[in-house]
Amino acid sequence: MTEFILSFPQGAMLNGSHDAALVALSVLVAALASYTTLTLSQRIVASAKGGLWLAVGALSMGTGIWSMHFIGMLAFDLPIPLGYDLGLTLLSLVIATALSGFALMQIRSPELPMRRLLTAGVLMGLAIAAMHYVGMAAMLMAPGIVYQPIYFALSVLIAIAAATAALFIAFHLSRHPHGPLLLYRLVAAGIMGLAIASMHYTGMLAANFPLGSICLAAGDDAQPWLVWTVAITSIVVLGGTLIAALFDSRYEVTTNTLNESLQQANEELMQLALTDQLTGLANRFVLVERLERILGRCAQIGERCAVLFIDMDNFRLINASLSHAAGDEILRQLAAILQQNFPDAGVIARFSGDKFVVVIENPGENALLIQHIDQFRKRLWQPLVLREREVAITVSIGITVFPAAEGDAKALIGQAEKAMYEAKAEGSNRFRFFEKAMHEAANREFDLLHDLRHAFAEGGLELFLQPKVCARVGAIRSVEALIRWNHPTRGLLLPGEFLGIAERFGLLGELESWTLTEACRILSIWRASGSLQRNLSLAVNISPLQFRDPGFVDRVLRIVRDYDVGPGKLILEITEHSAMHDPLAAAAAMRRLTEAGISFSIDDFGTGHSSLVQLKRLPFAELKIDRSFITDIAHNGEDRQIVEAIVLIARQFGLRVVAEGVEDKETATLLADLGIDLLQGFGIAKPMPCSQFEAMALAA
Repeated sequence: MTEFILSFPQGAMLNGSHDAALVALSVLVAALASYTTLTLSQRIVASAKGGLWLAVGALSMGTGIWSMHFIGMLAFDLPIPLGYDLGLTLLSLVIATALSGFALMQIRSPELPMRRLLTAGVLMGLAIAAMHYVGMAAMLMAPGIVYQPIYFALSVLIAIAAATAALFIAFHLSRHPHGPLLLYRLVAAGIMGLAIASMHYTGMLAANFPLGSICLAAGDDAQPWLVWTVAITSIVVLGGTLIAALFDSRYEVTTNTLNESLQQANEELMQLALTDQLTGLANRFVLVERLERILGRCAQIGERCAVLFIDMDNFRLINASLSHAAGDEILRQLAAILQQNFPDAGVIARFSGDKFVVVIENPGENALLIQHIDQFRKRLWQPLVLREREVAITVSIGITVFPAAEGDAKALIGQAEKAMYEAKAEGSNRFRFFEKAMHEAANREFDLLHDLRHAFAEGGLELFLQPKVCARVGAIRSVEALIRWNHPTRGLLLPGEFLGIAERFGLLGELESWTLTEACRILSIWRASGSLQRNLSLAVNISPLQFRDPGFVDRVLRIVRDYDVGPGKLILEITEHSAMHDPLAAAAAMRRLTEAGISFSIDDFGTGHSSLVQLKRLPFAELKIDRSFITDIAHNGEDRQIVEAIVLIARQFGLRVVAEGVEDKETATLLADLGIDLLQGFGIAKPMPCSQFEAMALAA
């Protein structure tokens, strides 16, 4: 066993030397170990696998420092054979690995105050010195190595200083400093490598070997092979660790980027799922969820909750006249006004289209709620500005109040919507509170809609015919087809009881197509039968909605062709509003149909705002005076004067004149005297089933 002697050398000493190439190699290994340690320090701090990298880092850093020391020892040469004891050499490796683990644990801590830095630096420096001098002891020199106290102390101080500087640099570089990180690491690694090498060679300078010393660990001369084995092994270990750290860093960056992208995408999807993209308000799904929570809270503490269903009155007109982009901008502005006027609302949502819902917790009594609603409507009196153009809007509002109104969130929203439609039916810019009678009416309407869909397939619809007779001789000249519905439980229903439902729910076009088809079928039967009815024309009412349908003309022509309806037999009755909405388009459609032998009658004349110039250009064959001028004509001079003027206009245009709403013979006689051509009304004949009309016509 070698002895450790600390004294000034006395007597002759063996002269040692160092291989410059191996010295340079040892410094390079020290620098590589330092660079690897600096890179690992970042992985130890940043990676989720910090514990694993701490163990790997301790092993690689310890191997690097020990390799530098061992190569430095192998670079030393004396004029005697040298060798190293395996046990002490491995002990020095264990010390190097342990001190590396201790150092990396300091770096891993979130803070490194000066007191702990200095303490750790001293302990690490002593451990480095211990590793070095244990490695020196592995030479097993006899007599023992004599160390000069000054250089020995200097080597320990250098070790402490190098350890402290290394800890400081590694700690701060692991926290992502700004600037060129690679350059910082290279410079720091060079400094740390030189510092560690300086400690080693200062320690070697402190060592003196008495003349006549022998190395008890000397063996075969395999030093070159041992040097390169240690060097290559350490470089491979350090390089492999460095590459693994770089790959892990790149993988973690990529993973973090993907996680951030995924998180951002999830947030965006959540935002899309919860928000109306046009207005930024909550959507209907969020509305239902929040309203459910609000209702639960109100039920617990006994508070009221008001649900306002708001619908714009003229939104279709805005879209049609200003474009859909303008309509979108109006919706955004209305959403902003709702947020300004209901800042304490539990939720404000865009329900659909131009419909919004506002939920107000604890709104107070109805009078206070109405005052709040009136303030909102007054705000709408100020026109919205759109592309330097003022646009005035009004809204219809339905209101339901919990707990007076019962049900869950969807039920309350539905009740408020029903109240809104009731308000809209009374005119624009109105509001209504929900009443139970509305719910009953809505249920009846729903049942009628369901039954009406089945009526088409089950044959529940029927055309009734009402004669138009010659005002002078009383003979039947024409008939008008009027739709009736033989309801299985409610009996015979008039158009006023189901046409509104058909229009609201998109069945009006189908209903009118059925009417037109059935009328043409009847005309076809009359023509084929050779009876008296073959000389009669048949009139069908056409709504403005159907008349403006781009496919209307082709549909009529197809039906007329399918049933081989003769010229002049089918009369289409359209209102003034239908004809005047777009006179050019109306004229083009009417010309195509008149060329196919179809006649036109202008219905309810006198109630619209017709331009006589435009009216003259439209190919009407018949003019029907509205019943409002006929009912009281025998006792109202003004009505009589109006009828006389209408007859005069019709004569100028060459039109046949029909008076509808004739209830008695006195009125019929008066109208005949005024020059009316045809009379129609209950005083002449009520609408009747087709079979009954045919029997009456044959008997006349």
